[in-house]
Amino acid sequence: MIMSSTATAHRGAVRSGRAFLGATLAILLVLGIAPAASAAGSAPNRATTGVTDATATWLEGIDVSHWQGTINWTKVAAAGKKFAIIKATDSTSYIDPMYATNHAQARAAGLWTGAYHFAKPDATAGDAVKEADHFASHISLGAGDLIPALDLEVSGGLSVAALQKWVASFLTEVTAKTGVKPMIYTSPAFWRRYMGDSSALADAGYKTLWVAHWGVSAPAVPASNWGGKGWTFWQYTSDGTVSGIVGRVDLDRFNGLDLAPQAFSAFSLAASLASGSIKQGESSAASVAIKRINFTSEVALDISGLPDGTTATWEVNPTTHTVSALTVTTAADPAATAVGTYPLTVTGVADGLTRTTKLNLLIADGIAPTVKAPVTSLVANRTLGTSTVPVRVTWSATDPSGISANALQRSINGGTWSTIALPTPTTTASDVSLPLSGTGQQRVRSTDRVANTSVWLRGPVVRTLLSQQSGPSITYSGTWHASTSSAWSGGSTRYATSAGASATYSFSGSSVAWVAARGSTRGSAKVYVDGVYAATVSLHSTTGQSRAIVFARNWPTVGAHKLEIVVVGTAGHPRVDVDAFVRLAIS
Repeated sequence: MIMSSTATAHRGAVRSGRAFLGATLAILLVLGIAPAASAAGSAPNRATTGVTDATATWLEGIDVSHWQGTINWTKVAAAGKKFAIIKATDSTSYIDPMYATNHAQARAAGLWTGAYHFAKPDATAGDAVKEADHFASHISLGAGDLIPALDLEVSGGLSVAALQKWVASFLTEVTAKTGVKPMIYTSPAFWRRYMGDSSALADAGYKTLWVAHWGVSAPAVPASNWGGKGWTFWQYTSDGTVSGIVGRVDLDRFNGLDLAPQAFSAFSLAASLASGSIKQGESSAASVAIKRINFTSEVALDISGLPDGTTATWEVNPTTHTVSALTVTTAADPAATAVGTYPLTVTGVADGLTRTTKLNLLIADGIAPTVKAPVTSLVANRTLGTSTVPVRVTWSATDPSGISANALQRSINGGTWSTIALPTPTTTASDVSLPLSGTGQQRVRSTDRVANTSVWLRGPVVRTLLSQQSGPSITYSGTWHASTSSAWSGGSTRYATSAGASATYSFSGSSVAWVAARGSTRGSAKVYVDGVYAATVSLHSTTGQSRAIVFARNWPTVGAHKLEIVVVGTAGHPRVDVDAFVRLAIS
């Protein structure tokens, strides 16, 4: 590997092979490290096959970049190469144009594959993290891959302390993004000079060293023999030839015969609820998918962020499965578990790795709407029927999630319940008719937006009562005249034209209405309820109307009341009629 990529070229483009190796050996001599054999005469240099014999203790491999051009990976595999570490990126934006092709084809040929990032440290704030993120986002490691590698060959002019910090930041970020601790590629001379021969990273768990030491029978290992762990991969020459590759290529050895311990081994989590939400007082199944890449260890699962009154029960924990189920149960008491969205965190821990995934728990209203019993009232501007009384039924319904539908039914004279069609699903008032001198009862129920439906809630039984204008409960003052017509309620009415003439209706009930005629000759009257002025009612209309309900008043309970009508004596059309009075009584 030793040396750059794009601007400075990489692996054989500018290095001029032996001249570069000579420079490396010179550095070793300056630092007092004697190579075991000369560059020209060492046995590993110019290696061509890498096929090991029965007594071999290592596996042969290569590392490549776009400088090797198009590679015939089938021939590389036939030449006995067991692994290939492939350049993926460098700096914060460069992507090796052959990485994806080399990665896919090498794996297809049966080689273990790895990815490396050529580091270009500088003093820019956050540079190490940016390079790490760039690397991690493009390597796409999976089954059959080795752990990723940091290729550390240049210091970027940083001091020893600054470079140590840069490298640690890069490794930490890659570990966080991939879930594995990367290997480190370096030469003994570089590590001793620019990293202060520190063993801190080896001691911190970055146990895999890929050492570059050419022309020797065994590599020198910096950082106190890499914290006592020794070398794992050894790049023993940059001047090898391999069938399937035109030109020179780096040759490497793995210190062992089983690459599985160096496999990219990780797991990730993904959680989901069986339903989008859980109602208060109900349960829902959830699952945690464990995606495993070369990973067989048990994963201990936990969940946090559950709201008060909610529990989660694992089906399997810890688990070697790929899916673990849990059941989330909420409290029926809305005070214990409030409606809302709660972000949950599912955590998995195994082999020193901690992975998390987020899950939004939406607790929906599980409580039926609060409904107030229907109230039946008399209303003005309606017309009294010959055998029916128009009334208005009103009620209310509330729910935290909102109301999606209301339903109204009524029973006439104690009969069966029948449904009253509502103009809209959320209507809370309806104009209906009750029989004269009969009874009616209404009941309502409501459904909220998450399909909770209340029980039917009944209003009181209401009786309708009609008093004709000649009834004993009505007293008159002033001059009143009688008139007959089939248009009037009961066939007759009384009217007055003199200002001050009055009619007083004494009754017991919860609602009262004055029935009169409207027309062009009609005038106005002042209305008093229990001696208190209530309104001035005009009966004047260009269109005639008989049995009009011109005034109504309602109370929450039955009581004794008086309704007084006083003629104003409107000039030109003073007539005021008293046709009848209607009242409601709650049984």
